[in-house]
Amino acid sequence: MSLPPSVIEYLQSDFVNESRPFCFLVDSDFRLVDSWGDGDWSGLASADVGANMLDHAPFLLGALGSDPQKLSFISTGDGAVVHLITMPHQDGHYAIVLDAGQEHDFRQEKQQSANELRLLHGSQRKLIARQRDLIAELVEAKAELDHHRRDIERSSANKSRFIAMMSHEFRTPLASIINYADLALEPGSGPADIQKSIEAISRSGRHLTSLVDAVLDEARLDAGQIQLRERDFDLFELLDDLAAMMAPLAAEKGLSFATLVDPDVPHKVRADDVCLRQILINLLGNAVKFTQEGSIRLYLTYNDGRLVATVSDTGPGISVADQERVFRAFERGTDRDGSLRGAGLGLTITLQLAKLMRGEISLDSLPGQGCTVSVHVPMAIAEGGAVDDALSPPEEATYATQSKTVLVCDDDEDMLALLEHYLHRAGYALIAASSGTEAVEKAVNYKPDIVLMDVNVPGMSGIDAALALRDQKYAGPIVALTASKLSDDEKNSFTRCFRKPAQMQQLLLEIKDLTHNPES
Repeated sequence: MSLPPSVIEYLQSDFVNESRPFCFLVDSDFRLVDSWGDGDWSGLASADVGANMLDHAPFLLGALGSDPQKLSFISTGDGAVVHLITMPHQDGHYAIVLDAGQEHDFRQEKQQSANELRLLHGSQRKLIARQRDLIAELVEAKAELDHHRRDIERSSANKSRFIAMMSHEFRTPLASIINYADLALEPGSGPADIQKSIEAISRSGRHLTSLVDAVLDEARLDAGQIQLRERDFDLFELLDDLAAMMAPLAAEKGLSFATLVDPDVPHKVRADDVCLRQILINLLGNAVKFTQEGSIRLYLTYNDGRLVATVSDTGPGISVADQERVFRAFERGTDRDGSLRGAGLGLTITLQLAKLMRGEISLDSLPGQGCTVSVHVPMAIAEGGAVDDALSPPEEATYATQSKTVLVCDDDEDMLALLEHYLHRAGYALIAASSGTEAVEKAVNYKPDIVLMDVNVPGMSGIDAALALRDQKYAGPIVALTASKLSDDEKNSFTRCFRKPAQMQQLLLEIKDLTHNPES
């Protein structure tokens, strides 16, 4: 098919205008033979006939073959971009140069657009991936918040249940105390009625005390006010105390009770004996409470600086689903008849005390197969086998060398007796008071050389009593004795502060230092 002459003419004209062809002929030695067209735009038209075209167009080297060849987008020395077409002719070659600048710019723009589009797609993919991550994080955060909300709601419901339950728990023994007190006060009551009333009041009072102690222990642990107080003590004496406490309770229910100790368990250890005692009392008390028949065993082993105390019973057991729940605050176990017992704080306190001692608790139980609870706590063997003896004689360094009087304010008769034992043997005169008001009156009247003040005493507190003494111009040292943690402002009311139960030898040294060296 041949095109009409007018079409051919138009196409030729358009092609020439767009590509601006320039043609030159070189011989086999790349010498210029002749040229045709306007080649100024390409920088190749300045060569004279006979010139070596490799100096103007080095891209010709390797481009002249026995067949026509086309090389696209070649840069000339003047910065032009061209298409090169070579065709053999006799002993030389025609070289046709076409302007490819516009096509090259268009392709570069297209390539740049494609690159930008790829970058945009990459950014979009990253953005979409980030959005997905954010959505996943939001979903996870929402799930976590929902979980915390359910925990808070459950805790709030448990506390509400606990308050309602404790109201009943407190009212019942209080009603019993009031009723039996009224019965004992009736004119016609005989010795048997009075004895029965006293026993009932005693039982109810002990029950109230245990409830209050449980609530206070939980509150102190939750507030971080209970701290470890490690000392050397005889572990076997502690076990004897526990056996003397628990064996009668087990015997009342017809249960056998035994304490088994591995031969490797040391007698004298260093740890917080108060925390350990409370842990074992809670676990043994639960075992006695929920076991109706069979036995209760306490087994101790010691290995690699860790004491393992295991309490096992033949009680109803605990289902797997309930084993985590029973360690939560205000959650209570049930008897075989389905009734709830206790304040729901015993195991919570036990777990917190074990963590405070840097230990852990494990529980192994199945319904109908009893329960085994193990407490693992780090425990060092006492150095030199020394054990604190509450009634050991004062050390010679603590003896008073001057006539000094100590006023002791404490409502605990046992603590007063203990302090009297040490102070008298160390050579001090003693004045006793059981309330803050009495302590202030006696300090003003008798002017003791030092005051030992229990912070928690009936009526006027020990802190208020110390402030009152300062108002009364008492200038002697006032030493606080407290089982609780004092604030900085409260500590400022005293010369020294001692935590109960105080190490007696250290307390005597402080008393001697404060009374024999007033400037200290």
